Amino acid sequence: MSPENRVEEFLEKYKLRPERFTSAEMASGKTPDFRVFSGNDLELYCEVKSPDEDTWLDDQLDQAMPEEIVGGLRKDPTFNRLTAHIHKARKQFDAVNPNEAFPNVLAFYNQDENSGFLDLLAVTTGNFFSEDGSVFPIYKNYSEGLVKRDVEKIHLVIWLDKHKPHRFWFNTMNSKFQDSLCSRFGFDPEKLQLVHS
Repeated sequence: MSPENRVEEFLEKYKLRPERFTSAEMASGKTPDFRVFSGNDLELYCEVKSPDEDTWLDDQLDQAMPEEIVGGLRKDPTFNRLTAHIHKARKQFDAVNPNEAFPNVLAFYNQDENSGFLDLLAVTTGNFFSEDGSVFPIYKNYSEGLVKRDVEKIHLVIWLDKHKPHRFWFNTMNSKFQDSLCSRFGFDPEKLQLVHS
């Protein structure tokens, strides 16, 4: 099942009806994956992204000769991949919803066991969240860089994980639709945990 179909099923559990853009609409410019309706009323726009598993080392191993050493140093591609997805999604939302008349919802269907919701928080907040509750602002080059303007246009991120329970990230910096989105997905806006600093 494709990531888009998985997100479609997820939204339907909340009594929402995702509708894909027509081929003609997609050919004429950028669009997100879905217009999402509640009954006959347009409720939100939804774009689906799927961080694939990083196969850099596996690809090298597949091509290596017996006993050949492979690998090497490189930057972790996870954060650049997530920022690229967020940047592209914002452009797709802007093409159909430039004035933010409706909520923009970005849904990730994560298939990479080495990537997770904490990586999304790192990119969007600039912080590393340790298991003991300590917070370290070590990813500000992402959150304060190109992705900052992109994140401001995304009102909710739904993180569906192939390997773990799903998570929600409500944009408290742009809370225009926060109450309606919380109501739709069963959250109390007064009890949202603030994770940015």
